[in-house]
Amino acid sequence: MAKYCPNKAGDLLQYRLGKHGHGLRQCALLALVALITASCGKSSWFDSPQNAGSVNYMAGFRGGVAADEPRAAMVARDILANGGSAADAVAAAALAYAVTYPNGAGLGSGGVCVASDAALKKAETIEFPAVAARAGGPVAMPALVRGLGLLQSKYGRLRWEAVVAPAEQLARFGDGASRAFVQAAVETQPPVTDSPGLRPVFGTRTGMVPQEGERRSQPALAATLARLRLTGPSEFYQGQLARQVAADIAAAGGKITLEDLGAYAVAVTKPIEVPFENSTTIYAANTPAGGAVAAWLLEQTYDGGSFLRSSNLFGGSNAVRSDTFAASLGQAYRSDPATLPMNSFGSSSIAAMDSRGGTVACAFSMGLAYGSRLVGRETGILFAAPPGLGGDETPYLTAMIGTMPRINQAVLAAAGSGGAPAAAATAYSVLQAALGKVKQDPTLPALAQPRLFQANPQAPLLVEPGADPAIYKEMQQRGVTVNEIGRLGRVNLAYCAEGAPRDLTTCSFATDRRGYGLAFGRHY
Repeated sequence: MAKYCPNKAGDLLQYRLGKHGHGLRQCALLALVALITASCGKSSWFDSPQNAGSVNYMAGFRGGVAADEPRAAMVARDILANGGSAADAVAAAALAYAVTYPNGAGLGSGGVCVASDAALKKAETIEFPAVAARAGGPVAMPALVRGLGLLQSKYGRLRWEAVVAPAEQLARFGDGASRAFVQAAVETQPPVTDSPGLRPVFGTRTGMVPQEGERRSQPALAATLARLRLTGPSEFYQGQLARQVAADIAAAGGKITLEDLGAYAVAVTKPIEVPFENSTTIYAANTPAGGAVAAWLLEQTYDGGSFLRSSNLFGGSNAVRSDTFAASLGQAYRSDPATLPMNSFGSSSIAAMDSRGGTVACAFSMGLAYGSRLVGRETGILFAAPPGLGGDETPYLTAMIGTMPRINQAVLAAAGSGGAPAAAATAYSVLQAALGKVKQDPTLPALAQPRLFQANPQAPLLVEPGADPAIYKEMQQRGVTVNEIGRLGRVNLAYCAEGAPRDLTTCSFATDRRGYGLAFGRHY
C-alpha cells in the first residue's frame, strides 16, 4: 500500500488548512502530520524540486485554469502553483467536482479529455464514458477515476496523492456551498427536493438544499477519497474499494458487478484535427454531437485564414460571420428540438494550460443532472444515470485544444457543457477569441458574445439577448423564425495568442458568465 508522505509538516498543514488554521482542528492535523512524516522518512509527496508543496514556491507564470465551480478552480490553481501540470490541475479539479459540483461530475460519472504535451508534438483523446451495465439497471459504470488516473499518469508531474488530497479535504472538513452549486440545485428539474436519496450529497444537517455559503460535508465520500489517495486509481476497479463500490451499486438496484468494474477500460484515440489560424491545429474529441459538431462548425465557418465574407454580426473585418455560422448550425445538428437537453446541469467542463505548454480540456457527464440520484451508502458516491435516457447530456460533451505543432507551442483549451448547445457555444467562443476584435485578454469578451443555436434547418434559430438586430432580418429572409433564449451552453476557455510557453504574456483565461465558475491565469 502506498504511503501518504508529505515533503514536510509545515507544507502539508499549509496545503490542507491554508495559512490560518484554527483550534483543535489545527492541533489534530499537526499531530497527524508529525506521525506521518516520522514514518515516511525522506519520501516526498511531490515528484518536484525540494521546495515543492508550498503553494507560493513558483514565481511568475504558472499556467491557468477555467472551471464551472469556484472551489474546484481554486484547487486547480494551487496544484499549478505547486508545480503541477495542466493534467494534474484538471484531475484535482474534477475530483473536487465530486464534492462541490456533483450535479455535473463525480466519481460515478464519465467524460472525455483532449490532452497535449508541447514537447511530444502530438495530442490525444482519452475517452471514459459512463456506459450502461450489460444487464441494464438504473446505474451507469463509474468511469471518472479510471479516466483521470490515465490522464494524470501520462501527463502529470505530481504524485497521485497530491491530486486526490484537496477533494478529500473538502469532503471531510466541509466547504461553503458555492453559487454554482446552489444554481444547479435550484434550477434542476425535476426538483432535487423530490429525491430524498440526494440528501448525503447536500451534506447539511437538514439534508435539504443548502443556502449559498452554508457549510456542508460528506464523511462517506471523504473516506472513499482517502482510500483512493492511499491506494491509487486501480483499487477503485480491482481491490477492496472496488468491492465496496460494487456492493453499493447492488444496494442501489444497479447491475454492475465486480467483474464489470475490473474489465472497464479507457479508450485512447486520435482526435479530430482542424487546421486553423497561424499554423495552429485544433484537436477535438470525437463525441458525436459535441466535439465532432464543434470541429465541423469551425471548418464550415473558417475558410483558409479568413472568415467567409457575408454580413457581420459584431463588426470589424475579422469578426465572426454570424449568418454563415447560423446557416451551418441546422446542418450540424438535424435534431428534434423537443428531445434536446437545453440549459441543463448534468455535465461540466474544465480547461487548463501550464507554463510548460501542457494543455488539457475535459468535459464530464452524469447523464442527467445528479445522474441516477442514487448515492452509495458506504462510499458516498453519487452514481451516474445510464446513457440513452431522455435528456442525456453525454453525447454533447465538447472538449478541444489547439497547438502549433511545428514549434511546440500551446494555443488554446476549450470545453463546453450544458446540453445540446455546448458544441455551438464552444466553437463560437473559440472563433471569437482567435479572430475577434479584442486582441488583449480576448477570452472574456469571446465568452460574452450572444450565442446562436438551431436544432435543424426547419427549427427556430435561438439567439441570446443582445444579438445584433441584423441577424433577425437575415434569418427571417431565409424563412427561419428567430427566438430569444436566456442562455446557450457553458464554456471554459484558455487562449494564448502567441503560444505557450513562447509568449506567456498573451495568455488569457475565462469562465462563462452564464454560470458561476471561476478562472485563474498568469500571476496569482
